[in-house]
Parts: sequence; structure tokens; C-alpha cells
Amino acid sequence: MLKLDQIENGFTGRYPKRIITIDSHTQGEPTRLLIGGVGTLPGSTMKDKRDRFEARYDHVRMLLTREPRGHRGIMAAVVTEPVSPDGHFGLFYMDARRYPYLCGHATIGAVATLIEVGALRADGDTVITVDTPSGPLEAHTRIRHGYVESVAIEMVPSFVFDMGRELEIPGFGKVLVDLVCVGGFFAMVSARSIGIDLVPENSHQLIPLGMAVIEAANRTLRVYHPERPEVNTVDVTQFYDDDPQSGSGKSVVIYGESNMDRSPCGTGTTARMTLLHHSGKLSAGEIYKNAGPLGTVFEGRIVKTLSVDKFAGIVGQIRGNAQITGYHQFVVDDNDPFPKGFLI
Repeated sequence: MLKLDQIENGFTGRYPKRIITIDSHTQGEPTRLLIGGVGTLPGSTMKDKRDRFEARYDHVRMLLTREPRGHRGIMAAVVTEPVSPDGHFGLFYMDARRYPYLCGHATIGAVATLIEVGALRADGDTVITVDTPSGPLEAHTRIRHGYVESVAIEMVPSFVFDMGRELEIPGFGKVLVDLVCVGGFFAMVSARSIGIDLVPENSHQLIPLGMAVIEAANRTLRVYHPERPEVNTVDVTQFYDDDPQSGSGKSVVIYGESNMDRSPCGTGTTARMTLLHHSGKLSAGEIYKNAGPLGTVFEGRIVKTLSVDKFAGIVGQIRGNAQITGYHQFVVDDNDPFPKGFLI
């Protein structure tokens, strides 16, 4: 007769090499936090650690973010040792296509997860420093009755690179974009200018258009970060709409392998605040509430203004929360025909 305890023992015995993750969602968007299975990553910077992972473990990225173990909507993040004197831990990001320079929702997810499982100690209002490839981020946590109530991430400096650039999109026509950098570059598109409502039912229009905007921007426009030469591509399209009377807005963000962010997007909320400030519509200290396609909200505010080389910019803060959804042990069977996963 089958003994239930034999199942787990049999699994661990059959598959001694396992990739360990803790999954969560932040305002509806998943984060898959890699906590074990690849050992220690050497490197004196987070870019070094990320590059080491890409060179040696890129197959792990693919198996975690692609079917049959994942899907194109998964944002994975790898926890490492910190690289700065004040850092609590390091974090870099990966999706089904690439290694993003920054991800706000995944940072919130990582901080909340590590506190909830006891890996980070926090009580009341605590500041956690997270080292990322874009630089250190301060996470301001609110702990109430032993649980994480919210996490506010102080983002890296962001700036408007260019405005009013016209792209010709095959099968659609002309689209005007503004270019904003928050770790990486966003192509910002007014939903009213294209006549598409930002609702989940329009995902069949928004996703292919967003990917076409990214492709057209990289084909015809030149972008660069004045202090980080490796940041030189447009990786995200953000469709937005605002209610100037209420200080709130709505966004749909398209990135990766044709994924529509289920959350309002943390870096995207910062990008929108950057553009609003540049246009004189949002001042430092004012609250901006940004809703995603599911109606969940990130609360943002401008912490300070500054310059990034010749560009006027801001430091934005976004507040949200995450809930743990599972603990996973992923394996690759020797006979698996899809050791690196697949996308359809």
C-alpha cells in the first residue's frame, strides 16, 4: 500500500539537484524569487553577479520563466549577498526575454517575502537596503502585528530623455511616444492618443501594439543613459491615462515576451510621475495613485528632484504590498524534451 511520506522522500531522492523558489504576487503581478540551487555568485557589483549568472545559468532563467514550469508573465529575481556596505541583500531580475535593469514590483515582492519568512528582521517602520544592477534601493517597510502591511521602494533617479517622437507602426499608423528612463527606458504612450481603453478586454490590441512600439523605437530611435552606457535600448511600452483632478492615473505596461503587467508596474508608476513632473503637473511630495489593469494601485510620490547629467530628473517612491503564493522545488528530468522551456 502506498505510504504518503514515501512520495516526498522519493522525489528528493530521485532529484537531488533542485531549483528552489518562493513565489509571490505584488498587486497581482507574480514574482518568482530564486533562493537556492545555483550556489554563491561571485562578483563585486550586482552587474558582475548578474553577468556571471547569465553566462553560467541562463538555462535556469528560461526554465523558470517559460512553460511548462512558468509562463511569459513570470518575473523572476535572484537573491544574492549584498555588495554595498549598507546593503541587506542583493537582487537582480529576469524574465522570459532578458535581464531587466530594475523591477519595482519584484523588489517589493522580495522584501516582503524575506521579512515574512524571517530571513530579514524588521519591526514597525524599518529601512531595508537592496543592492540592484541599477544601484542600491531603500525599502521602507511597515510591519503591523507581525505582518508586512506595505513596502515603499525609493527608486533610482529617473529622467525624461525625449518627448514627442513619432513612430510608424506597421498596420496601425503613427504613434507619439515620450522616452523616460527609470533604470531602463520606457516608451510612454497616451491611451487617448491611440483611442484604446486601458481594460483587460483590450489586451489583444495593447500587447501586440506595445511590442511593435518597442521594436520600432529600437529600430529608429537612439537612447542612452549618460552614466550607464549599457542602458541603451527601449525595453518597455507604457500606455497611460490620467485624471488630473484626482491626482490619479491608470497604466498598462507591456514588456518581455509580450507580457501585460497585471500590476500598475512599479518602475512604470515612477516613469509616469517623472513625465508628469517634467510637464509641470506633479510636484515633489504630492501623492500620485496609479491603477493597473486589475484595479490594484501603487501609491507614488516624488521624494526629491535632481539632475542626471544634463537631464532634469526625480527620485520617486512607490508603495505597495505582496503576498506569498508558494514554495517550489523545480527539477529537470534527464529525459525532459524541454529542459529550457518553451513559449507559444
